[in-house]
Amino acid sequence: MASAGADVDWHYYCPKHQQTTASVALSSPHLRHHPYASDELVSFTYFHPLSEPEYRPGDLPRYDNIVVEGANILRFGFMEGDAVVRGERVVFDPQSPKKPVSFKGNGSTAKSLAVVLNAQEVRALGKDQDEAQAVRNVQQSEGASVILVKSGPQGCRVYINGSLRGAVPPYRTDRVYKIGSGDIFSAAFAYHWAEKGMAPDQAADAASRCAARYCNSRRPSVLLDEETSALEPIAVKDEKAKVYIAGPFFTMAELWLVEQACRALDSLGVSFFSPFHEAGLLRDYTDDRAHQEEIERVVETDLRGLGDCKAVFAILDGCDPGTIFEIGWAVRHSIPVVALSQNPKPADQTMIRGSKNCSISDDFASAIYRVAWAAWSQ
Repeated sequence: MASAGADVDWHYYCPKHQQTTASVALSSPHLRHHPYASDELVSFTYFHPLSEPEYRPGDLPRYDNIVVEGANILRFGFMEGDAVVRGERVVFDPQSPKKPVSFKGNGSTAKSLAVVLNAQEVRALGKDQDEAQAVRNVQQSEGASVILVKSGPQGCRVYINGSLRGAVPPYRTDRVYKIGSGDIFSAAFAYHWAEKGMAPDQAADAASRCAARYCNSRRPSVLLDEETSALEPIAVKDEKAKVYIAGPFFTMAELWLVEQACRALDSLGVSFFSPFHEAGLLRDYTDDRAHQEEIERVVETDLRGLGDCKAVFAILDGCDPGTIFEIGWAVRHSIPVVALSQNPKPADQTMIRGSKNCSISDDFASAIYRVAWAAWSQ
């Protein structure tokens, strides 16, 4: 926001011995630093961008609250403490999916409040599994005039005064670097809604475009430009469409990757069919006829699952024969395939690269998002 020309007062926790480094490394003529002393920095690591983060230190002390007053305020949730804010237009992003905190709970106030939540957070904060009712509960308890419900690859729903105003589409990108995208979304929304006075639905669309650009290029900016204007919106036609997970599961490493794909799709609200979980491994039989019947059972279950799915997520590394067969079957039946290949051999990819409705990604998160979009767009 400072690089966009907005004057920003940045309040944050930081160890005393690193405050000078922070002010020099993150400097801007429009940025004023207001560090609050803490003992050590919070760090976090992801095995991949869709996995659960690991935080260090594990047991954080809580420091005195940051107190801020101003016209336009963007308040994020903290791990080291909390922020009590009093402002005209305030955007609140609790960043706590398991147990989101109340905006008003610590005494914060706003004349116009916008709350940014994901689908899990709004149900937790609104204490209702029905999203519409949860939103109404949050609107009443927090006094929020605007509530944005982010829903991963489905985009964002905009509620004004407790009623659904509309939906902002997700925008297609080749790559999806998820870490930090939520911060960009909230910052861009705050900039366009609070600073520039855009209508909430227009500001949410601008935020979605800025987040998409960041996911693709990792360029953090809240400004709209030619790149954001050229982004293609994704029309979600069937949110219940299933994704078929094609991949070997005969070693611990192979099974781990299949499990990660299942968890990632589930966390995004994507239904899926996993051959390992639905058909299982072949059972051993000494009788040849029984063994053949077992093979036919597995194949029939898998092909029926393929036929019920609208897209295929294929783990291509190793060129497992079963996975290659499933890709070919999907291509024959015009089902789009997104293949994950992190150790590619060009010769192994010729048929897939040359087949209609097939694409290859070397990034796990990008492949998961692309296959979700492919399924929902059918």
